[in-house]
Amino acid sequence: MKKHKGLAILFFVISLLVLSACGKSELSGLESIKEKGKIVIATSGDNPPTIFPNENNELVGIDADWAAIIAKDLGVEIEWKRVDFKGIIPGITSGNFDIGMSGILVTEERKKAIDFSEPYAIDEAVVIFPEEVTTIKSPNDIKDKIVGVVTGSSNGEAPVKEIGGYKELKQYPGVAQALADLQNERVDVVVTGKVAAGHWLKSEGKGYKMSEEGIAGTGMAAVISKDNKDLTEAINKAIIKAKEEGKYEEIAKKWLDTTFSE
Repeated sequence: MKKHKGLAILFFVISLLVLSACGKSELSGLESIKEKGKIVIATSGDNPPTIFPNENNELVGIDADWAAIIAKDLGVEIEWKRVDFKGIIPGITSGNFDIGMSGILVTEERKKAIDFSEPYAIDEAVVIFPEEVTTIKSPNDIKDKIVGVVTGSSNGEAPVKEIGGYKELKQYPGVAQALADLQNERVDVVVTGKVAAGHWLKSEGKGYKMSEEGIAGTGMAAVISKDNKDLTEAINKAIIKAKEEGKYEEIAKKWLDTTFSE
């Protein structure tokens, strides 16, 4: 009787492990994505011009254009999942999303947790501030300022904390909220990526300007779980092929009126 009871418990444990494994693999792997016919992409969705909603509430921008290229090459549709920027990488590592695309910059620290695709843009940290201010030349000139940044951003929060000397650091889920507080004089300056800064100044940032110098220039890429090497390889092939076809410069020109300098 004890023997049968032991076998029953063993069978129950094995069943749980199998079910658990099945659940974890639901959003992982290139073949799984192709079988579903969609790729689930996490994004903040509020970081123009990399990713933001248009008048029809459709996500557009540099990330969106490259996501479309990737999805077309894989032969699948896109399912966007909008989350706070700081939740993207944890969501990738836990298997909640297939990839993340949200103006995410390549850093050594992030490489410890996830893999990056081939970069599809270049960015660096700059300061946005009222045009009457004459004392700011680069992000190094934030001493005694109330500084707004996107939480977890490598072109905002990270360099600002490294520079230090600020009066107060205010963190936001996206650059749109940080810039709104700049306009409402709740922060003195905003430190963010040059790509986002240039787009905002061009479209709605009247009365503000960008620092002449930037720091921490690096590539922008998709983030993928380290467990999904086949997916990373497929995405890299799609990006490299599109670059060879001129999409790198074409997409930069579309959103920034300039091309990326590497």
